[in-house]
Amino acid sequence: MSGRLLAALALAGTLALAGCGTASMESTPLPPGQSDSGPQTSGTGQAPSNSDQGSDDQASDDSSSDAAPVSGEDGSPAPASSKLKSGSTTPSAKISPAAKGVAATERSICRHPAQSGARECDAIVRPVSRTPASDQPGNACAKTAPYCASDLQAAYNVMQIAKTRGRGVTVAVVDAYGYPDAAGDLAIYRKNMGLPACAPSNGCLRIFNQSAQSGPLPAFNGDDDWRPQEALDLDMVSALCPNCKILLVQTNSNKDGDLDAGVNAAIALGATAVSSSYSGKERNAVDSAYNHPGRILTASAGNGGSGVAQPCSFADVVCVGGTSLHAASSHRGWSERTWLASGSGCSAYVAKPRWQHVKSCKMRSVSDVSAVADPNTSVLFYQSPAGWEQAGGTGVSSPIVAAILALSANDVRANASRWIWTHGKKLPGGGGL
Repeated sequence: MSGRLLAALALAGTLALAGCGTASMESTPLPPGQSDSGPQTSGTGQAPSNSDQGSDDQASDDSSSDAAPVSGEDGSPAPASSKLKSGSTTPSAKISPAAKGVAATERSICRHPAQSGARECDAIVRPVSRTPASDQPGNACAKTAPYCASDLQAAYNVMQIAKTRGRGVTVAVVDAYGYPDAAGDLAIYRKNMGLPACAPSNGCLRIFNQSAQSGPLPAFNGDDDWRPQEALDLDMVSALCPNCKILLVQTNSNKDGDLDAGVNAAIALGATAVSSSYSGKERNAVDSAYNHPGRILTASAGNGGSGVAQPCSFADVVCVGGTSLHAASSHRGWSERTWLASGSGCSAYVAKPRWQHVKSCKMRSVSDVSAVADPNTSVLFYQSPAGWEQAGGTGVSSPIVAAILALSANDVRANASRWIWTHGKKLPGGGGL
């Protein structure tokens, strides 16, 4: 991991995970002027877009100061994005690049805001243009949004270690309600992205309910449809950790108790990392479902801008915010800036962990680390019946960080949030994660 934590509240340090010599993930503990007075809650406005406008004053790209994304300690450049090569597996559902200049409808896919005592998923989805005459999978993976798996691996410099690490590691994603097409949709994504098959038949993909049983699985909810978030979770874990096994835990509802049971089920089923791509208002100082020493727990910071959400603010959770990700001519090959719609601030309930040192917060500050989430620099995913779509929101960044941390060494996994804040530029064991 490289970069510097907490260089300033607005110019926060950046983190490069999983041996990412030049890859960075921005740490954004506080927005400019944020104080810890009064309870902070997640935002409830419409799905934001273009929210990184003006962020030049908030965070710099990776070619400027040492508080922004920087190259690795050896100064080497990030590897270029690898395209889906001709002669590779023929896609069964073709991808086309997003049409430039075509208006896109942006939507928060789950019930927004969630009702009291419940959580909402944090994906923001746009339709992606599909023109049969220009369906060229390679052209869709050329460091332009919506990003493919190869783009994301290049951006976070895990392309090489993703080939060799992750075997025997399980990354879980916890989501509400059913998703009958999960296995089939994941197969289409992975085939198009040139990733190895991951299916129930080969033991790579497992789907369980919140009681840690393979059935009965909950039905999907047409009034609060989490299927796009589930697809996005599966696809992002696949993109960053293609050798990892994946566990999808589907809960009966989006209520706190059911989602808590889902996280506990994921731990009981052996998950190394668990991503919770959902958020809601802060209500408690602790929750035992999000306290599992030795396991990596990530959660999305929400998409409401300044404000703190749970489960993200719990002390044992890696709270994941969002960035805007762009190809660049820097050593890294990419630049990131804070996505201003990402949740951040000071908790009103959770005590400050001893390893946090944010003077402006008397309580726990979030987020801990950030990855791509801006809908304008979105990722590509596949979900029936819509097909290929593009998504942003911190519902994207949470599974990305969970997958990257799953590639890391055991000392990072022991307490990932503490490790992030404690080590900054230092690399465990003198090398990558």
